[in-house]
Amino acid sequence: MKKFAVVGRPISHSLSPKIHHEFAKQCNIKISYEAVEIEEDFESTIKEMFASGYDGINVTIPFKEKAFQLADQIYSKYKTLGAVNTLWQKNRKIFADSTDGLGFINDLKNNSISIKDSTLLIVGAGGSARSILPSIIEKEPKQVVIINRTLAKAEALTGLFDQSKVTVSISSLTDIIRTKITGVINTSSAGLLGEKIILPEGVFESAQWVYDLSYSKQITTFNSLAREGGIEAYFDGLGMLVFQAAASFEIWTGMKPNAEKTLSYLKGALN
Repeated sequence: MKKFAVVGRPISHSLSPKIHHEFAKQCNIKISYEAVEIEEDFESTIKEMFASGYDGINVTIPFKEKAFQLADQIYSKYKTLGAVNTLWQKNRKIFADSTDGLGFINDLKNNSISIKDSTLLIVGAGGSARSILPSIIEKEPKQVVIINRTLAKAEALTGLFDQSKVTVSISSLTDIIRTKITGVINTSSAGLLGEKIILPEGVFESAQWVYDLSYSKQITTFNSLAREGGIEAYFDGLGMLVFQAAASFEIWTGMKPNAEKTLSYLKGALN
């Protein structure tokens, strides 16, 4: 029986165990998959987990960048971004890849959203933003604007796309958004951590849709703010979670689960 886990902080809310066990049922294999909260030493905890027999580990907030630093070999084509969410061990070496971007794009497609030639606003510049931005750029939006509490962090992220045909720029949280925005994507963990979400004036004024990478049984804090701002099309990260999990599951087992079927099952179970 293969042994997997997801690690993060906080992690008790995670639906990943339910998702992966559903995948295992579909593929007729037996697995164990648990949620493990890491308080302090990420590196030693991961190494101990692999030493104790884990076959694969998913990584979520706030450890995606640390996971990148820990890996001996990165399989992702986005090596410059420094964030991964999928780990496994082979011949005593830790390998890593990122399935977040694929999961995000697949869920947009599942919700009939195209980002080609659109103008997007991304809230946050941490590991989650890093993990989806390359996949967003590949879909050829017209422009991507990044806002973050720490401007230096946003500048470092935009600097990775200096040669891109897509315009990637930054804006301050205190600046009024005057650009006509098509979609707003929240990658910040502020709402998940119960912190106040600070947004610039006019952030929802022209947006057609918003997407919060966090997910909740109820409407997320960010999506609640968007709804109050007049947004009718808002999505949370449940679909992204399922689609990225399917990609991780395939890396670990070589089997491709039915992500759409699992997503439908989860939505029914959460209602």
